[in-house]
Amino acid sequence: MKITFRSLVCVLAVFCMFAGAAFAVPYRPFPDNRDLGEVFAGVKIGAPFDQTMVRLITANDEAWYSRWKMIEDARETIDCTYYIIDKDIFGQAFLGLLLKKARQGVRIRLMIDGRVYRMPYMSKMPDKVEELAAFPNVQIKLYNSVSKSLVSVFSDYKKIVASNHDKIILCDGMTSIIGGRNIGADYFAQNGENDIVYNDADILMHGRHVAGQLKKAFDDEWKFLKNLVVKADAINFKDQLASIDLAYRVMSRYMQGRGLIDPDKVSAEGKMKKELIEMNKEISAYKNISSYSSFQMFRGERAKPVKILDKHSYMGPLNGITPTLLRMIDASKHEIIIQNPYLVISENAEAALKRAADRGVSIIFHTNSAESTDSLFPQAFLMNDWKRLLQTMPTARIFVAPSQNERLHAKIFVFDGTIAVVGSYNMDPLSEDLNSEVVAAIHDKPFSQMTRLRILKLIDKKNIEYRIEVDAQGRITKTYGPEDHVNAKTLKKMNFMRKLQWLRPLI
Repeated sequence: MKITFRSLVCVLAVFCMFAGAAFAVPYRPFPDNRDLGEVFAGVKIGAPFDQTMVRLITANDEAWYSRWKMIEDARETIDCTYYIIDKDIFGQAFLGLLLKKARQGVRIRLMIDGRVYRMPYMSKMPDKVEELAAFPNVQIKLYNSVSKSLVSVFSDYKKIVASNHDKIILCDGMTSIIGGRNIGADYFAQNGENDIVYNDADILMHGRHVAGQLKKAFDDEWKFLKNLVVKADAINFKDQLASIDLAYRVMSRYMQGRGLIDPDKVSAEGKMKKELIEMNKEISAYKNISSYSSFQMFRGERAKPVKILDKHSYMGPLNGITPTLLRMIDASKHEIIIQNPYLVISENAEAALKRAADRGVSIIFHTNSAESTDSLFPQAFLMNDWKRLLQTMPTARIFVAPSQNERLHAKIFVFDGTIAVVGSYNMDPLSEDLNSEVVAAIHDKPFSQMTRLRILKLIDKKNIEYRIEVDAQGRITKTYGPEDHVNAKTLKKMNFMRKLQWLRPLI
């Protein structure tokens, strides 16, 4: 592509300005953008619009406390859907908490993605889920069950791959949380406490307006005909309800700062006593989840304009996310920030970002590197793309997390410091084409500025910038990218993976 003189000047100016210097994180007063306001106003939600109390949750302990408290406080209904409910103490305690609420008469609907139900993430969990499903007031479904969609592999393989990637908890038609986190220690522990610790983000909301939109999103996937209703296991040699109830009690006591349950002072015997000892040992590693008693879900946050953008999986017709994000990119005049763990950009998204760069809009990508990611394939395809992205978007910058200590899982967009979008949507073909996703769009400058600064501070803390230099003819003469900081063994794998372009639509 032809590189204009203006583009060349922009690239060199940006490079010189930041070479060898820390990333700047000043407050930037963005002028009003009516075009973005019109995009937000044009989002149809099928219900009367009202403002909603909203809070960005980034700290892992507060993310766990939020989920725990909203479920503990539920009195009538709990709807929740997760891609993964891990087999660890967090996943088991989560099921135990649902069991407690079912005993109190709360009606519960739980949906888990059918792809991961039998994967190592959830080994030994299906027995617990199946026994919970048999309890009164509890309904559980597997989304797009493999057993029901297997025949599709011969007609349309995408139908068997399509997953429910939503992460929703909705309580009493009022309080809700969505975002990037699944249920497991990886999402709620601190660095040093667990082998994997994600840097993630959720949106906690309180209001019937948003809750109604999320209920519709949940119901759309719940009613899908290829879901499998989970039923009790006919043969179960262990009391699984006792096990998850024990996990609940261990977690609840520990979170309140009351320490561990003494195995010698309770009635647990045999296998249950052994299980208690194992749970005590596991939970002892998590030093930063013992302040639940002082946690408040909302701390003076005011109501804000919020709309839910929903997207069905490949199995359904609705996509309210991708087109809206593209319109927001096209409406931006000053700055676009995209924080996402996977950067496998589609042609439509790249074209929109290219148009923004041509208008002089600053574009900041914050993503994983091969050293921080949980999936090498997106990084392999980013190896193919990153130089082209910087060359054709002279106002763009790419920052990557350098190690597992900065592993990124948050999915956030900020447009002109005016609209923030937070949810489960990744910048990859899986989210754009195959999986169901849900996000919240918040049209509020103070909230968007806070979200923007949070991302920039993360970048400033410890990140690597991929860079290029171009000559007067627009040819790349110097680079700093994956080859300069990723270990040789991983690079070898990625160089093989990046050749498998036929896999790109599934990444």
